[in-house]
Amino acid sequence: MENLENKQTTETTEVNTEQEQEVSQEIEKETKTFTEEDLNKKIQSAEDRVRTEYSKKIKDMENKIKELAPVQKSQSELDMEQRIKALEQKEKEVQAKERLLNINNKLVEKGLPQGLTKFLNVEGLEDVETSLNELKEIFNNNALNNSFKPQKHTNSKEKISKEDFNKMTLLERQKLYETNQELYLKLSK
Repeated sequence: MENLENKQTTETTEVNTEQEQEVSQEIEKETKTFTEEDLNKKIQSAEDRVRTEYSKKIKDMENKIKELAPVQKSQSELDMEQRIKALEQKEKEVQAKERLLNINNKLVEKGLPQGLTKFLNVEGLEDVETSLNELKEIFNNNALNNSFKPQKHTNSKEKISKEDFNKMTLLERQKLYETNQELYLKLSK
């Protein structure tokens, strides 16, 4: 029996020793020491995997951008757009000239100077006619307020003809010259 027990103990010890050796071999495998080259290779392979992954993502994004980006126009389409813009600009210029001509004609109808056309800004005004009527009223009121108003009304009750002037004496002619110089000059010719 003893022998049996010894045998079992020996076998158990051998099994334990074998297990310990396997564990120590696994530990040695896990704790391998890497050379610098091996380490650089592993780092490089990890970088390559990451780079490949991001390259695929970038290509996918670029394809999406190309799908969503507007299609480039051909040269003929670009030329057509430029022509359309030029025509629209010319149309605006023609409309502005027509408007100025229309305003100029209305100013003449109202008896206002034509030169006011370039100073009037009627863009956006719907009723140009009303604005011009108001302007005419302002001009007329201003003209009446600033016109010459004689202080003395000298009515010469005597109408002097050329014959009467020739019959006048020198003193009478001098008095006429002092009172009404314009009449004197007309009659003396």
